[in-house]
Amino acid sequence: MAGTAVVLFLAGCGGSGGSESTENSKYESLPYEIPYMSLEGEPGPENVGLPLGEKLGFFRDVGIQARINSPLHPSRIVRYAYQGVAEAAVAHEPEVVLARDEGLPIVIFGSLVAEPTMAIIWLPESGIERIADLKGKTIAYPGVPFQLDFLEFVLQGAGLTAADVKLEKVGYDLTEALVSGRADAIFGGSGNDEGALLEAHGLQPAVTDVTELGVPDYDELVLIASRESYAKDPELFERILEASIRGNQAAPEDPEAATEAIVSQSLGAASPKPTRAGVDATAPLLNQTGEVDEEELEGLIGWMREEGMIRRSIPAAELLANP
Repeated sequence: MAGTAVVLFLAGCGGSGGSESTENSKYESLPYEIPYMSLEGEPGPENVGLPLGEKLGFFRDVGIQARINSPLHPSRIVRYAYQGVAEAAVAHEPEVVLARDEGLPIVIFGSLVAEPTMAIIWLPESGIERIADLKGKTIAYPGVPFQLDFLEFVLQGAGLTAADVKLEKVGYDLTEALVSGRADAIFGGSGNDEGALLEAHGLQPAVTDVTELGVPDYDELVLIASRESYAKDPELFERILEASIRGNQAAPEDPEAATEAIVSQSLGAASPKPTRAGVDATAPLLNQTGEVDEEELEGLIGWMREEGMIRRSIPAAELLANP
């Protein structure tokens, strides 16, 4: 599996570096683990708990050498977990609902961002003032299936359909697509990440969160694994969650270290100044307990069923490792 993971992932494993943690670990007597973990995309402010947890030695404290990587394309992440390419992965909660509807035995074992952050974003020079103005415009999105479902819902609310706009899958190039003029608007990013990055470059993005457009509350980013893997070693995943949440807790206290962790994990692809802006905007949104809101998950599932995004009603307990 290790060789396969190295081939499939874009980013290499970060070095353990000097740990700033001095906490005595209750896991010292356990076998040392070296699991592969995949982010949902490139290292960034919303998934900072993992790279920061590695930088500050929190994974080492729980007996883990973190191997944190990014998928070749953001749409692949659930299948990485299902197929065992990554023992644990970060995913958007709605895509886990879609995967479960397709029969993939994926479970959620923690939450990293406890509220929706996804937004539609455009720049003033686009001439767009409201969603209805998107007719005939090009909208770029990463290419994750649930994002298209959500975008169609947003367009429908303004009397439009997907046929009324031009859609472009751009993977990790959301902000580039907008700034270069390839797209008039972007969907699937967030105001606290892409929006903050655009502002750091002197632009004035118009950001509309999906919750303002009728999408219910949900946990934006969650930690997932295959049900079989979790059942074999639940303590391993509890340790991964513990280290990740300690990273979340450290980000607001040390935003400079959080910025450095993202930049170093991205192999130089991220610039410090805009990354720091994203960290500052995102830190208040990071889940400090790791708990998944089961009631909100039930509401999300029901809403997705009503909107025809999934074929059946799924009990939230089916998606949770520990309901």
